Amino acid sequence: MMAHANPAATAKLTRPEGGLDVLTFSNRYWLLEVALGPTINPRLLKHLPTGQVLADENYCYSLELAPSETSTTGFYGGTQVARGARLIDWRLDEDKQSGAATLTVTGRVDFGRNGPTDIVIEHSFTLAADTDRFDEKVALVHRFGHDSHTVSNYRFGFRKRMFDARSAAWIDNLDEYRLGAIPFRRRRGQAKDFLAEDYSAADLVPANWDGNNLPNRQSEAWSWQNGTSGFCFTKYTQEHMEFALVDGEFYTPPTEGSLDGLTQHADVGDVCLRFGGAGRTHGAPGRPVTIDARSREFRFGTSSIFPFTGGWEDGHRAYGAFLRARGHVVPKGFNPPVHWNELYALSWRGGNNAPLQELPELWQEAERAQAMGAEAFYFDPVWDLFEGSSVWDTARLGPLPDFVKTLRDKYGLSLSLHLMMHTKSTEEDPRIYKRRADGEIDHWRGRDYTGGFVCCASKAWQDHKTERLLRLARDGVSFFMFDFCEYTLEGTGAGIAGHRSHSACYDPTHGHSVPMSIEEHSSGVVEVMKRVKREFPDLLIEAHDRMAGGAQDYQPLYYEHGLEEATYDEHWGFEFMWNPHMDLLSGKALSLYEYNLAYDIPLYLHINLTFNNDHAVAFWWYASTCRHLGIGGLKPGDAIWDSHVKAMQTYMQLKPHFARGRFVGIDRMLHGHMLDDEKSAVFVAFNLGSRDESFTRSFPIEALGISAGAGLAGEGVTADNTTVTLSADMPALSAHVFEVKWS
Repeated sequence: MMAHANPAATAKLTRPEGGLDVLTFSNRYWLLEVALGPTINPRLLKHLPTGQVLADENYCYSLELAPSETSTTGFYGGTQVARGARLIDWRLDEDKQSGAATLTVTGRVDFGRNGPTDIVIEHSFTLAADTDRFDEKVALVHRFGHDSHTVSNYRFGFRKRMFDARSAAWIDNLDEYRLGAIPFRRRRGQAKDFLAEDYSAADLVPANWDGNNLPNRQSEAWSWQNGTSGFCFTKYTQEHMEFALVDGEFYTPPTEGSLDGLTQHADVGDVCLRFGGAGRTHGAPGRPVTIDARSREFRFGTSSIFPFTGGWEDGHRAYGAFLRARGHVVPKGFNPPVHWNELYALSWRGGNNAPLQELPELWQEAERAQAMGAEAFYFDPVWDLFEGSSVWDTARLGPLPDFVKTLRDKYGLSLSLHLMMHTKSTEEDPRIYKRRADGEIDHWRGRDYTGGFVCCASKAWQDHKTERLLRLARDGVSFFMFDFCEYTLEGTGAGIAGHRSHSACYDPTHGHSVPMSIEEHSSGVVEVMKRVKREFPDLLIEAHDRMAGGAQDYQPLYYEHGLEEATYDEHWGFEFMWNPHMDLLSGKALSLYEYNLAYDIPLYLHINLTFNNDHAVAFWWYASTCRHLGIGGLKPGDAIWDSHVKAMQTYMQLKPHFARGRFVGIDRMLHGHMLDDEKSAVFVAFNLGSRDESFTRSFPIEALGISAGAGLAGEGVTADNTTVTLSADMPALSAHVFEVKWS
């Protein structure tokens, strides 16, 4: 027996009589057992405080290499499929600063007698001294030789048996557990509807014929819970785009000593939950997984597992705490101006071939913005010479500094601008455009759009865009929206059909991979954001999804946020801008509640008030779920103008709660916004039904993250030492705002 110990965890190697070596790695929270010899096999994972066994079957090591026709570029031969990983060594390391312990088990990937021998798996597991979290990392490393290998398919993951084929029965009542995506359960923006809010154990039984297995979607995290307790499965990395994978798998355990069991699948058999590890999801990671003497290694992101108590909402909350610990928080003192969007009244050339806006009607919109109580004038497309140029149209609109000054002095408004990355011209610097494999510009053709897709990874485009944006900022613009920057490739399963781009950039002069990866494209857009922030750190930047555009339905939402150098301040609100009232009543926009449970990164959304009702219910929904609010579409004399002026007056009085307050989701229809330092809160209740309601809701004071006995008070508020109750008479399709103080 051999053992290593430190304050965080203990690693112990034992050899049961007549059996294989077993390496045990544990602390007070977790127990991991790794069978050693002839293959490595992390086969048991147990959460000690709850006694829950999360993995109890052979670990899934599945690795497939693309065929190579010449030994000068790769291992000569056809497709190579791994059968396991043969043990090389193991070690235990301690981080002196954090006290965390990491067990790393190294094995040579076994492709059989005729396969390559130069790929090694480094499989690491980390236990912290004082945190109930289990971290896992997988790396593929090139050890020696000159062969180059391209990984065409891979999947690593723990296995938990849920259904036993021999007894034809569920195991340990695991049929009561449900799997849900975090942060978005059913809907991810307007463009994605996965048709189910979560997945039962039965849903996860693999399809026998068509292979259309659920959940078959990307998400940065998942919750697996039975309504009382559960676990979060997450994936986190800023090195490339990667998602957490959880699915069901038919798996028949191998005979003892067989190497085939690590990748063997059957059409029937035991059903296992497979989670953690790594795998490709709809094209992510976009970076090629290449293992050779030059690249040396590919390190996948960290998979983390941690427990929570409660149902799916508590899983979202647990993930939110995980993200906050990594710096994804509301910017300190966040106070974005309420926007007034002229588009809803004046439309835009690209959207429906509307006439170009002229100064008199723009000043009329500014007057309406002032009357409504907005703080900034948001100029959507067609303020520039042509869409995507980012050059102010001086001939039509006058000098930009004069425009900014008039907004400020006459209407009390700042100026915010919509930006396009792609452009409606193909006649600018030829170095900025995305090029197809034949060297031609990738043209942007659609019902309303013609022009050229740009290559955001090219230095020429970055310099070109930065210079123009800095000129705008120097002339007084205080907000940029980065839009129309999608780079959606076939196989990713992302994007809005009308805005989809299928061609990669193949230009070898741009300095990126050929073809360009999705990560290089995204980082190119973010590079321009960084350059703007260096000179104008207080200028607000909103970032659309750099892959799929307005729906923001592809990238992990934390990706490239919270880096050492400032990038963007907020996300786009998933395109709920056109008919926000119906998006709410149809249930689509309920996903914003789910976002706020898990994410503190602010959302920005402007909404068309034309389709709202006299109770301003949609106004309050988006005010409560989007920390940066924009409005537009109404004019004095409209039937609901006065009610919305009143709503805006209330909102502006309470704005700090909505913009930077700590979000507390009591449930979908009751949201809290806490200013802890000021001992002040705002709650917004919603009645989305067609009948009037006598609203009453009670919940523990501790659910607010404040101490029992806090002494809460306010109109419609009653509280004792442990419970708070909110009460109000609410008309159909309305919202009610409660103001709360505590001592």
